[in-house]
Amino acid sequence: MTTASFDARQQRADMREDLRAALLAAAARILSEDGLGALTLRRLAERVNVSTKAVYTLFGGKEGLLEALYLDAFDGLEVFAPESAAIGAPPERLLAMARGYRAYALARPDRYAVMFGDAATGFSPSAESRRHAWNTTRPMRHTLMECKPGMTAEEADFVMRAIWATMHGIVSLELRQLIGGREMADRLFDETLIAVLNHFAVPLPPGLRKTAATT
Repeated sequence: MTTASFDARQQRADMREDLRAALLAAAARILSEDGLGALTLRRLAERVNVSTKAVYTLFGGKEGLLEALYLDAFDGLEVFAPESAAIGAPPERLLAMARGYRAYALARPDRYAVMFGDAATGFSPSAESRRHAWNTTRPMRHTLMECKPGMTAEEADFVMRAIWATMHGIVSLELRQLIGGREMADRLFDETLIAVLNHFAVPLPPGLRKTAATT
């Protein structure tokens, strides 16, 4: 294979991936703005200025599009705050991951709405896709086990679910502007997370220990 033909194939692959990303972003916006009933393949194609054939080629139809959007939304959690993975101390890394979750939801409310059915009411992701969604919490579960040596995988799984429920509850209320301004939301997120970690005897970052002791 010549270098020229390889470059051409790579260019086509890049264009295909760019189009796929553009269609997913446009679909998320339509869902966020007008709901699942408004998401038709024709409207989506017009929004991105392509033919409906391109949508069918990439996703196979509306169900395939929604599955891809669901997976893409959860995958965004893993790449939104990559700097957290470089934090050496597990308690600080755990806190950075939790804050990254909230930052992702606030920065991408359309994708976050897809993740939990708020935008795509009536869509039911496959069992495989749900497993993939849960697996995006794996880095936090592993970090939990680093924070508390001796914690079993089963315990980490349970604690992670408690943390996830806590984060999701606060973020969902914040997105609906039901818990006051940013300062209140910052405090509520951190202090509630502290309470959950304290309950399960998970060590806290030094900067949070004083906060935990005075609340």
